[in-house]
Amino acid sequence: TRALLAGMGVYQEGIAKQQVNGKDVTAHIYEYTTQVGMSIKNDVVSLVPKQQPVQMLFCLKEKNSKKINSHS
Repeated sequence: TRALLAGMGVYQEGIAKQQVNGKDVTAHIYEYTTQVGMSIKNDVVSLVPKQQPVQMLFCLKEKNSKKINSHS
C-alpha cells in the first residue's frame, strides 16, 4: 500500500501534480534508495531500519482504468 511505501521513503503524499505544462499527467514515477525493510509477524507489518540498501521504483497511475494501457 501507499502507507507502507511512504514508511519506507519511496512515496510522498501531496507532491504529485495532475498537470504539467497544461497537459494531464497519466502516471507518477517515484524512485528512492531505501535502507528500511519490513518484517511480518502474526499478520502485523513492522518497518525495520538499517537494512541492505535497495533501490525502489514505484509507478502510480493517475486514473485507474483497470488496465495497463500498454497496447495503445
